[in-house]
Formats: sequence, C-alpha cells, structure tokens
Amino acid sequence: MNRKISARIAAALLVLHGFIEVSGLFALKYMSASLVSFGGMDQAQIGENIPSIAALGILWGLTRFAAAWGTWLLRKWGLALGIAMSLVTLVAAVTVIPAGV
Repeated sequence: MNRKISARIAAALLVLHGFIEVSGLFALKYMSASLVSFGGMDQAQIGENIPSIAALGILWGLTRFAAAWGTWLLRKWGLALGIAMSLVTLVAAVTVIPAGV
C-alpha cells in the first residue's frame, strides 16, 4: 500500500469519526436524559451541561474534518493534527469508556 492510499484511508476514518462527533449533538438533544450518564453526574447536571457538551462535540468534529482534509491533501499539518486529535481521544476515552467494558 502506498502513501497516497494510506492517507486516503486515514482521511476517511477521520471524516467518519468527525461525523460521529457532530452527530452526538443530535443524540444529546433528542435522547432521554435517563439514558445519558457521564461519570457520576446526575441528570440535573447533565441537563445543565448539554449545551457545552454539544459545543465541544461540534468543535472536535470540525477539527477532525480539518485534519481529514489536510491528510487527504498529504499535508504534514493534517497528519500532525490527526495524530494529536487521536492521542487526545485515546487519553480522554478512559473517562468516557470505563476500563474492561
């Protein structure tokens, strides 16, 4: 597999993950609060924080789209941004997805 094909695959995966991040806004808006739990927060706290959670999801999604665009064009900044976003996601995923699940 050559460099161009690898970059296209990475860009497609970044777009997919960015779409998931942005679509989380709709899931939070239309999902029942009883189905959503964030690390020990009760439902009142979740209701208060939905706008900030949605804003961060959109910000992260758009950043992933930018990384995908740079990766698709074989730019070094796109690769660096994509790696940085992936590393931050791996580190932060521990608080979202409990170990052992």
